[in-house]
Amino acid sequence: MSYLSIVFILFLIITTLLYYLLPDRVRWCILLLASSVFYLCAGYDKFLIVIVTSVVIWTASHVISRQYNRMEQEIAEQELSGKEKAAMLAKHKRKCRNFLLLPALCLVIGVLAYCKFATMLEEALWNLFSYPISLEVIVPLGISYYTFSSIGYLLDVYWRKTKHISNYFRFLLCVLYFPQIVQGPIARYNRLEKELFKEHTFDYKQVCFGMQLMLYGYAKKMILADRLALYTSQVFGNLRSYEGLVVLIAIFASVFQLYMDFSGCMDIVCGASQIFGIPLDRNFQHPFFSTSTAEFWRRWHITLGTWFKDYVYMPVAVSKWLIKLITKIRNKFGKEPAKVVNTVIPLLIVWLLTGIWHGTGADYVLWGLYYGLIIICATVFAGQYKRLAEILHVDMTTKSYRVFQMVRTFLVFAGGRLLTAPGSVSNTVMAVRQMFRSFNPWIFWDGTLYGMGLDYKDWCVVIIGLLIVRRVSILQECGSVREMIASRNIVLRWLVYYGAFFAILIFGMYGPGYNASDFIYGNF
Repeated sequence: MSYLSIVFILFLIITTLLYYLLPDRVRWCILLLASSVFYLCAGYDKFLIVIVTSVVIWTASHVISRQYNRMEQEIAEQELSGKEKAAMLAKHKRKCRNFLLLPALCLVIGVLAYCKFATMLEEALWNLFSYPISLEVIVPLGISYYTFSSIGYLLDVYWRKTKHISNYFRFLLCVLYFPQIVQGPIARYNRLEKELFKEHTFDYKQVCFGMQLMLYGYAKKMILADRLALYTSQVFGNLRSYEGLVVLIAIFASVFQLYMDFSGCMDIVCGASQIFGIPLDRNFQHPFFSTSTAEFWRRWHITLGTWFKDYVYMPVAVSKWLIKLITKIRNKFGKEPAKVVNTVIPLLIVWLLTGIWHGTGADYVLWGLYYGLIIICATVFAGQYKRLAEILHVDMTTKSYRVFQMVRTFLVFAGGRLLTAPGSVSNTVMAVRQMFRSFNPWIFWDGTLYGMGLDYKDWCVVIIGLLIVRRVSILQECGSVREMIASRNIVLRWLVYYGAFFAILIFGMYGPGYNASDFIYGNF
């Protein structure tokens, strides 16, 4: 059931009516039923896999929590010293880790890895046996997102950062909650549970705000992202036929296509959830206003970045093996090399895994290393960059320098898209070669640019749409645009609503002969 389909809109309307007409104590059951129906539309076999995964995670967390409670009770009944208590807790944690945590994590991560690497495994078997072997992999809907959320929940229970959800069906709702299951945001179940199960009363303002956000998301996706996709797919699908500025424009177009696609989906799902009075974690914060690559990734796919920080970066940074390594380096070479190693290793691991999360091909591995090295260099050589700016008398506080930083960050991101948008490393090499083969500015006035999926009117729609999104983003940096609209008179408010609705109807990409493209991040 695509978020872009009429079926989903009808499904959302029916769910909303049932949600608010029935008593508050059973509303979470309505959401669980609706989420199960939504997931079953993807296939019964996929639903079975997510059920098995959730049972494993919930059972492991339940036993770990129960064992902790039992251990605390035993310690309270005995007169033990502080060291003895710590030793008992450490022994108990090792048992939970070895017999509960690690097996559950291995199973869940194994399913995720199998789904992601199955294609590569088929190719390897073909190269080994010279015989086509089809593994017929079943890829559950949103597997990367609910797997990461479930792993985070289990680790939080193990680290005693959150309480175990005692009711399995409530836990299952956290896993299946339909606005976020397809492509996030990656939920923290301790926060989501509080929102799902607290009392919600019908709030006309919140319902209107949710619908407005959904309209904005549909406009981003259907007017801009899917329109730009026509051009980028044409160019990247026929790289040998295009060169010069045609390829360069395709790279820049793919940047805006990805942003409008992903942020548009986040607006749709966050708006749908807001209709029920349930806020989801923010996943975007105007990343193109960033002045550095590190800041950009704190603003883009925020929940993925915080997940890697909490469950990969920090555990690696405080791990015993890394501390021992840093200590040896500090004793032998001094503080500065030890500091560099302490920065490089966790960041390199995080970005390598981030690349693999996005895709299993060599292009995504290079993409992860690309960002990892840029952020590592920016962190390690921060002092040298500052001294260089002082030597060159660069005033880093001016507005013009901030604009330069934002343009630089945009170009860095475009470089990352160059690695992945063409589809493979060989295509990336071809794209670079074709890009520098000629300089052809005449494409802007001889009509060449308007014969590759988009005509002159389409490009006008894209440019005007991007300018509107930029203006809205600037206003959002200052406050809530929806609150600004709500404060206006009724005529202006409804002009905005009707304008957005009819803009989608008139300029949206849909209709006979057109298949709406899937959300890009839904494939990760």
